[in-house]
Amino acid sequence: MKLEKTTQSRIVRNALLSLFLYALPILLMFVTFYFTGQRPWEKKQPAKTSAVSAKNKPAQP
Repeated sequence: MKLEKTTQSRIVRNALLSLFLYALPILLMFVTFYFTGQRPWEKKQPAKTSAVSAKNKPAQP
């Protein structure tokens, strides 16, 4: 079965539009990082304290 030219072009247009909408939030995130200078992947994570060590600490006066 052969597709008509209008149907084929509509499918291609809709597929490209879907890909653009899917990628738009990621592109906007990187544009925001570029303009603000933020690099969240370079920040060090704070040291994690376990629940046990937090319970054993003496109370501060």
